Amino acid sequence: MLRRSLVSIALLAIVAVVVPTAPARGQTTAPDLRPPPAPREFRAAWVAAVGNIDWPSKPGLPTDQQQREMRAILDRAAELRLNAIIFQVRRSCDALYPSDLEPWSEFLTGTQGKQPSPMWDPLQTWIDEAHARGLELHAWFNPYRARSDKATAPNHASHISCPRW
Repeated sequence: MLRRSLVSIALLAIVAVVVPTAPARGQTTAPDLRPPPAPREFRAAWVAAVGNIDWPSKPGLPTDQQQREMRAILDRAAELRLNAIIFQVRRSCDALYPSDLEPWSEFLTGTQGKQPSPMWDPLQTWIDEAHARGLELHAWFNPYRARSDKATAPNHASHISCPRW
C-alpha cells in the first residue's frame, strides 16, 4: 500500500510539472512580455525637410544641388552601415512628390505649390538612390500639421487650409 501511494504521489508530481494548469476563474495568465525576435537590426536615420532641417539645406536650390545634397546624405548613411532612411515627404499638408491633392512644399522650391524646375520627383529619386546603396526608404508623413511655424510663404490655393467655395 505504501509503495502504491509513493507511485501515485510521484505520478501526480510529474503531471503537475508537465501539464499546465488553467488559471483560476477571473484570473488571466501573465502576458509574455518578451519582444518577438527581430530578423535583423533596424539602423536608420531621420531626414527632416520641414524648415530645411536636413534636406534640402535651403529652399529654392537648383535641382542638381538638391540631388547632390541627397546623395551625400545617402552616401554617409551607407558609410555608417545604416540600412534604412526615414524621409519626411509631407510636413504641412504639402508634398515632396507630385500630388493631385497636396501642393509642392515651399521647403523644396521656396514657394508652396511651385513645382521644381526642371521637373523631377524627389521622393522617387530618394527611393532609387537609397535602393542603389542597399538602403530601405521609409516615407514619413505628418498627418496632423496643416502649417509649420517655419513656413514663410503664403499657402497655395490648393492647400487644405484655403477655402474652396
